[in-house]
Amino acid sequence: MKPLLNGINTLNEVVGKAVSLLFIALVFTVAIDLFTRYFTGRTTVWAFDINYMIYGTNFMLAGAYAMKHGSHVRVDVLYQKFSPRAQAVLEVVFLAIVMIPLCSFMFYATMLDFLNSVAAREVSIASSWRPIIYPYKAVMPLSFFLLLLQSIAHFISNFVIALKGDSDVN
Repeated sequence: MKPLLNGINTLNEVVGKAVSLLFIALVFTVAIDLFTRYFTGRTTVWAFDINYMIYGTNFMLAGAYAMKHGSHVRVDVLYQKFSPRAQAVLEVVFLAIVMIPLCSFMFYATMLDFLNSVAAREVSIASSWRPIIYPYKAVMPLSFFLLLLQSIAHFISNFVIALKGDSDVN
């Protein structure tokens, strides 16, 4: 069980660090757009689409990384008052009732949207450039799948803590 959990954690660590590099590309495309707009008086037709696709990809794929590092929002005022075992029980209940079913549903729904987008050869209507949108839409089911995997890993780890009182998963 431990190699599986380590594999999920490693996968989301690598993906999280890799997508953080997209901010360099985002800064670069914004700089090009600003330069062309203010120094040449012309605007780029592609910058808006590229920028929201880069930012959206970063935002979505970083979700599992954030969960792995405990960076998601929670009511810490109450949560910190509980023992580690009680915190683990709360995590298990939340993950089982909300997070895992929600990620499963969203993976299914976004996968359908992605497949429909591929079948229709969908393009973005946000600008006159009209780039294909289905590669961007592929990020959505991937991000929910990674978040689902991380939720399952988090569930197993917290379940062990809730039962044993320690985090040794064998």
